[in-house]
Amino acid sequence: MSVQQADQQSTIHIVDTRTEIETPENVILTFDLAGPGSRASAYIIDLAIRMVVAWGLIYLIQFMIPLMGDGLPIGILLVGIFLLEWGYTALFEGFCNGQTPGKKMLKLRVIKDAGYPIHFYDAALRNLLRAADFLPIGYGVGLLSMAATKRMQRLGDLVAGTIVVRADVHTYKRNPGAFRNVEPILPTECDRRFHVSERTLDVIEQLLWRREQLGRRRVEEIASILAQPIADQLGYRLGDNRNGARDILFLRRILKTFTSSEQGA
Repeated sequence: MSVQQADQQSTIHIVDTRTEIETPENVILTFDLAGPGSRASAYIIDLAIRMVVAWGLIYLIQFMIPLMGDGLPIGILLVGIFLLEWGYTALFEGFCNGQTPGKKMLKLRVIKDAGYPIHFYDAALRNLLRAADFLPIGYGVGLLSMAATKRMQRLGDLVAGTIVVRADVHTYKRNPGAFRNVEPILPTECDRRFHVSERTLDVIEQLLWRREQLGRRRVEEIASILAQPIADQLGYRLGDNRNGARDILFLRRILKTFTSSEQGA
């Protein structure tokens, strides 16, 4: 290999913002990492929202003080400012699919570094380390950490085990087109606990959405790997005449049966 070719490969590796995550089901998921620019833009949007809410709260407190005295209104103001500073990001990311309003506007999302959604604990933990990331000024430590890690993780991400990715509109949305015209699986067809995790549903949806990119044979191969553990978990009999097409149909039935939108219908 020539020096020029080596330099080209090195450059490609540096600017590559994609990361691959292998799930326990041996499925490779590819995510586009969010860079410092888009993350900073989302932060500025969220900061503007917090400032507007803070000024609104201050304006409200000015009307409360003549009626109630200084004590309670000032206490409410301090609690409100604290929640805006420390609770805003954690609450939105923990309960709104890993997205603050700023991240949602720019189509960014926080997920676990294993590829599945975060919980409130993860969101709170990464938010607590934001103060360290901010040092010495302007998120200097956070930027250095992002530059030094393959998945562009600041200190809060490293501690919480999270990454920030570009949210694909087709990912984790339970698109009805993926399971249209298929029958749901009935509890009577299963001998064990009738439940499939959100993480597994995410993997199935990723596979079905990317079937054109992967090709029919590869999709059927992955479907066969996925189908058997899920069937064993449910106590569902796949039958003796299995093939890739039947395994894909089984996964579509799983998606229809256990997707959140269907359960809420």
